[in-house]
Amino acid sequence: MAKFRIRVDERTGVTYFPKVIRQEGFVGEIEGIPNAFTFTLIKPGTALIDAAKSMRLVLQDIELRLQEQHHRDKDE
Repeated sequence: MAKFRIRVDERTGVTYFPKVIRQEGFVGEIEGIPNAFTFTLIKPGTALIDAAKSMRLVLQDIELRLQEQHHRDKDE
């Protein structure tokens, strides 16, 4: 799963999305669901059931990254 950086200007709050993200349909009014550590963006027109499925895939990806990190730390 790809990882992108979204830059927010501290002073103005202007947010810069990479072109590839905009090409995927993240333009206009985008719904966001924040909590203390993450911020989930939902592409306009996405059904909540599809957003939930997508979040499960993201969580699986995070779990795999944690396993890789654990193995790297163990090898050092």
